[in-house]
Amino acid sequence: MWPRFQKEDIGMIAHYLGTIILLLGVAMVVPLAVSLILQERSVTSHYLIGLGTALVVGGALRLARVRPGILQRRQAIAITGLIWMVGALIAAVPLWLSGHYASFLDSFFECVSGFTATGLSLCQDLDHLSMSDNMWRFVMQFLGGQGVIVIALSLGVFSKVGSAFYHAEGREEFVLPNVKRTAQFIWRFSSAVVALGTAVLFVCALVLGIDPIRAFFHGLWVTIGSYDTGGFAPQSTSIMYYHSWGFEFVTLILMLMGAVNFALYAQVWRGGWRQTMRLFLTDIEIRTLAIWISFLLVIFVAALTADTFLTDFSSLARRGVFTIVSAATNTGYQVLTVNQMTTMLTSGAFFLVLLAMAVGGSAGSTAGGIKALRIGIIAKGLLARIKDVLSPSSARNTTSYQHLGRHLLSNELLVAAMSIALLYFITYLIGALAGIAMGYDANRAAFESVAATTNAGLTSGILSPDAPAFLKVVYILQMWMGRLEFLTLLALLFSFVASLKPRKKVAR
Repeated sequence: MWPRFQKEDIGMIAHYLGTIILLLGVAMVVPLAVSLILQERSVTSHYLIGLGTALVVGGALRLARVRPGILQRRQAIAITGLIWMVGALIAAVPLWLSGHYASFLDSFFECVSGFTATGLSLCQDLDHLSMSDNMWRFVMQFLGGQGVIVIALSLGVFSKVGSAFYHAEGREEFVLPNVKRTAQFIWRFSSAVVALGTAVLFVCALVLGIDPIRAFFHGLWVTIGSYDTGGFAPQSTSIMYYHSWGFEFVTLILMLMGAVNFALYAQVWRGGWRQTMRLFLTDIEIRTLAIWISFLLVIFVAALTADTFLTDFSSLARRGVFTIVSAATNTGYQVLTVNQMTTMLTSGAFFLVLLAMAVGGSAGSTAGGIKALRIGIIAKGLLARIKDVLSPSSARNTTSYQHLGRHLLSNELLVAAMSIALLYFITYLIGALAGIAMGYDANRAAFESVAATTNAGLTSGILSPDAPAFLKVVYILQMWMGRLEFLTLLALLFSFVASLKPRKKVAR
């Protein structure tokens, strides 16, 4: 029997949703402060309205149950699943008031894209968006990339029920012995990387001739977009706006760092250089990711050389490496225009970018997709089955892999990895069929579907303010499902459906 939501569950869920919405309101203070400092007075009122909305809604939800009590796992799953949508509805208010979005649906789409660290955008005239509104887009992306729940846990908001929330957000491995310390490590480490990246890109922007204030904000925003593998850009031309190899190189390093498991960083932090090298060389996740990106890069460059689009070595290396890394880490930054992607790349090269997005980065990182760890486990499992076929029937073979220690590859682990991979492929297919049904080319529809589901943010040009509302809703659902890796949302859906079914009366 599927677990049902009871009446007392509703109050608990509402209370904790309200708590997180209040935290979201606190986050709106950042763009509000930017609007005051930079004297963007017309924008200040938008964030006062947004902040007021968050305080009213959050406070009202908390009153649904003043003394919430101990949180159950099913309640944590519901809260974690709902906050991404409820939070995006509140966050969309100031962006909608900006006048840069054709409808509230478009501003809601933008916020879901931000919180899920996707990077797809429906902003109109992004180049003239206010600094405050841009700041809000990247605050959302930082919160979403780290995990809204993780940040709340690091502040000690849910200290008594942290484990339930942590697992419900799609995270399995504890970086440190308990949930709060794990969340605090992720928060502090990411903040340090963002600070360092901002300083380096700030200098790069100054060298390029950008004025100091814009140089600082661009350095901060691109660092967040890169490290959180989110892909929002402050300009409509993405990273091409800077026309700088050095700027792209720093961005490339940040994207790769964002695609590495936080647990590995903790191991590196505790160990010496020798242990660090051994860890990175033997970890199945890092090895799978390195082999996969290298393989894609070789084939991608070969496909480009077969055409006349890019002929010189520097262009092949610069654009080829950046495009594949951006796709494989699910960041979505572009050094090729949409027209170049869809008309000047060979169909094979276009398909390779799609494949890179489909797999994604590491589990426990800011990247999306199926994850390199699951691909490595599936590959190990396939080799183990081949070994079993070749071995005598009396032989008992065991397979192990290295990932934060040595583990035996069990059937349960293999089935779990294959189940998530299958759910991703089914979602890719459904989204592609939705695009085809709307009259779009099959290749571009598949590309857009994979980009949304893996929270990659690259686009083939289908997504625009003029796109059908139905397709925007489909992509919103795909971003949501991909960010939570399906199981949380499926558990929420099945429990909700079970709750609607009338109970059977027991005959006496």
